[in-house]
Amino acid sequence: MRNHNLGTLYCYEMKKIMKRKLVWATMFVCLVGVIVAVCSGLMGNYYVDGEFRDTHYHMYQVDRQYMEALSGRVVDQQLLTQMEEAYAMIPPGAERYTLTEEYQTYARPYSEIFNLVRTWTGMKMEEVKAWEADEQALYRMRQENLEKEWQDAMLTEKEKAFWREKEAQIDKPVTYLYYDGLGRCAVHFVPTIGVLTLLFVAVSLSGIFAEEHTRRTDQLILTGAKGKSTAYYAKILAGISFAALGTLVMETLTVILALSLYGAGGSEAAFQLAYAGYSYPLTVGQACLIEYGIILVTAVTGGVFVMVLSEVMHNSLATLAVCSGWIIAGMMIHIPEQSRMLCQIWNWQPSNFPAVQNIFDERMIPLFGRCLVSWQIVPVLYLFFALLAVAWGIRVYRRYQVSGR
Repeated sequence: MRNHNLGTLYCYEMKKIMKRKLVWATMFVCLVGVIVAVCSGLMGNYYVDGEFRDTHYHMYQVDRQYMEALSGRVVDQQLLTQMEEAYAMIPPGAERYTLTEEYQTYARPYSEIFNLVRTWTGMKMEEVKAWEADEQALYRMRQENLEKEWQDAMLTEKEKAFWREKEAQIDKPVTYLYYDGLGRCAVHFVPTIGVLTLLFVAVSLSGIFAEEHTRRTDQLILTGAKGKSTAYYAKILAGISFAALGTLVMETLTVILALSLYGAGGSEAAFQLAYAGYSYPLTVGQACLIEYGIILVTAVTGGVFVMVLSEVMHNSLATLAVCSGWIIAGMMIHIPEQSRMLCQIWNWQPSNFPAVQNIFDERMIPLFGRCLVSWQIVPVLYLFFALLAVAWGIRVYRRYQVSGR
């Protein structure tokens, strides 16, 4: 009978959430935000000294053809030599070499490999142009650049050894695959989707408990046969379901748009092509699954905290203000890496964590003699703290039934 009561109240709470106009208005704004984020790279025109040169859409189509022509090729001595010879065709001393005919004809087809060499080695543009192509030197310089980044991030010797082992597991020479659609999903769109889902959850669920206290309808529910703990868990489950549903809608729209506009291939491409500074042997497709799974967990966890805060504060506007302030603070406040523990805690809290540099952070958590990477342990911590919040919330809810009457 109790399960039947829970199911009945769950459906009732879901209907209450879905009948709120503010919820649908927020969803509409978030979906527009998703569309703008995904499509913005193709919008507008390219000007030089006020003179129209090309549209961003056409420029992308040209670059995409060149990238697709390179797909399947190994980043080895042969490809690097071809890139070097192509860039050698650019007239020396050209101020804006990308505007020269030589660049457009010879070098531009290899610009993706040129940029890959830059990001892997840390060399500046002029240094790469003057560099003598060498396959062995490329992968050695990549390792040296990673070692410098690990040193700057203040990694321990045990962490460095872990990442050296993972780097050694990456197949080299790396095969270039066209991955732009999934690559953008994995690197560029994650922070935007993360923030939009948290804002959606905060607006949608900030009143799930507070409104009943404000309208005095809580007395009717709590004195009924289906009140007390059953009502609380029905609200929590409804809020979690709605947070997950809204997040999945935004994630699905992001992926569909990105793959439609930028191409659907490349799921097997090495993640190091899209995010150079990470040494875990992942593919771009695997990285996307990890990131969007974490966004889902973050939204659900955030929804739990919003609902519990709503019950504690008994005011939906105050709850929304606190949640929005926390999200904005996460975007504005930066803690330097020198304060390692504080920096890690700050970067791993829900408003900051959904970003590629935080999900795939080199800094680790030692546990039971093992080093765990952030995307392995942080979602588990989120779920653990969400359970604690639910347990604390039911105590507050029950106390209010006694003291609030």
